[in-house]
Amino acid sequence: MMSAIHRMIAILAITFACQIVVAADYRVEITNLTHKIDFTPRIVIAHVPVSFFAAGDNLNDTAGGLLDGQINSALTEIAEAGNLDPMITVLNQESVQNFVSYVVGADLLAVGKKQTVELLNVDERLSHISLFAMLLPTNDGFIALNNAALPQTTANTMRYYLNAYDAGTETNTESCADIPGPLCSGTAQSPDDTGEGFVHIHRGVRGLHPEEINPAEYDWKNPVAVVTISRIQ
Repeated sequence: MMSAIHRMIAILAITFACQIVVAADYRVEITNLTHKIDFTPRIVIAHVPVSFFAAGDNLNDTAGGLLDGQINSALTEIAEAGNLDPMITVLNQESVQNFVSYVVGADLLAVGKKQTVELLNVDERLSHISLFAMLLPTNDGFIALNNAALPQTTANTMRYYLNAYDAGTETNTESCADIPGPLCSGTAQSPDDTGEGFVHIHRGVRGLHPEEINPAEYDWKNPVAVVTISRIQ
């Protein structure tokens, strides 16, 4: 039986084939607003209107969610390990690639810094944008711009403030043994630990191991990032 998302893709494929393609270029600037949290490399995706996740979703569910669990698994990899490869693999699938356009912002984005990437020659029917990256040092914290509208003209600029989410796929031990990255260099994933089991707003650094991750330095208040999007063509 064809899933709802695959039925939607089939309908969109027919619709797209009957329309004249108009290309657009976008400039996307992301700024880290935190005091001491780094962002792993960001993936920025223009796409048809569809939500990658919702608060309350169980990302441990490898059969549910968008694309029959593939997006859940890919988001888990980003939130726990900062690994974009599974998401890129999903987006590059033949059945998906006509409905997305993406770019990766390389390297860590340090505190107070900003980075600009460009989405070029984007099919204008890809009217929405999403962005994902891991927060370091956390167990499974991530930033998300999810299914937001792209500017329709060069006269418009869209600005979005991003909260920090907890993927709910790994317990927040705040132990460096369980956290990757330059501060901790720990294990990136905990396959036997399913965490809280639902996506929610991250509670920040609570001081479970202050000798490793001191909340006086690493805790934050939302929002943690601002994304500014301009249409340049």
